[in-house]
Amino acid sequence: MADQKYALLVDYTYFSGNHAAEIACKEELGLPLDQFGIKEVEVGPFRKGEGSDGDAWEWFYIPCPTSIFSEHWGTGGDKAGQRPLAVQVEESASMYYGTLEEMQAKMAEFDRPMVLFQL
Repeated sequence: MADQKYALLVDYTYFSGNHAAEIACKEELGLPLDQFGIKEVEVGPFRKGEGSDGDAWEWFYIPCPTSIFSEHWGTGGDKAGQRPLAVQVEESASMYYGTLEEMQAKMAEFDRPMVLFQL
């Protein structure tokens, strides 16, 4: 459906940050080295305070879809509704793609931080 909204949901608690999503997206779209459909962003490491077992640190990765990704898998895109290779190859199974409504419902199943990108 042309007016259907799509989204990418990321459970960054378990996202590995191994760049597999970046590479898969690049391959699927035939992008040159200097362009990205998904760009993995590192947050941390930084000390977040004293934990019960000593020092506690924050360090995680988030795969961020770029406008190139949205042009293909977003509303009206040539791949809208098709499961992206980047989602398929993520070994931690921490990325989900579907309609905005499906991804909102999926996010509600979890009790941990997640990121929802409307495409």
